[in-house]
Amino acid sequence: MFEETALKYQKFAPLFLRIGLALVFVFFAIQKLTKPGQGTAEVQLLLNLELADAAAINYYLGLMEFCIAISFILGFKVRIFALISSVMVVMFFLSFLAKYGISINPDLYRDVGLIGASIALFLLGAGPMSIDMRTPTTKEKNEQVS
Repeated sequence: MFEETALKYQKFAPLFLRIGLALVFVFFAIQKLTKPGQGTAEVQLLLNLELADAAAINYYLGLMEFCIAISFILGFKVRIFALISSVMVVMFFLSFLAKYGISINPDLYRDVGLIGASIALFLLGAGPMSIDMRTPTTKEKNEQVS
């Protein structure tokens, strides 16, 4: 009975991934855009940049995270934005590892989960209730695969 129910709703897995990741990226963007001091300080520490350069990078990262969240919520070009989000989080993860090495910081390992979820969304696609599924080319591709 449990497996039947799981199989019945399995097609909604990308939708739940999209919503979950969108919430995370919205909160990241809000933090960077409303309280830029913390993000700017982190960018300065990780990349050894001047204050103005770090503030600009922090601002544009916040905008990009907000765009990723909107894309995930709407289901628009999800694979492209999932790939972009994966690359962004991998770059942050690698810069943190290069600067501080492996540590017990839970924020660092949260990023591993975000990388996995973004890659899963890239592989699965937008799923139901998305703009991508409503475009003719996506429908045709999905019919050919099925």
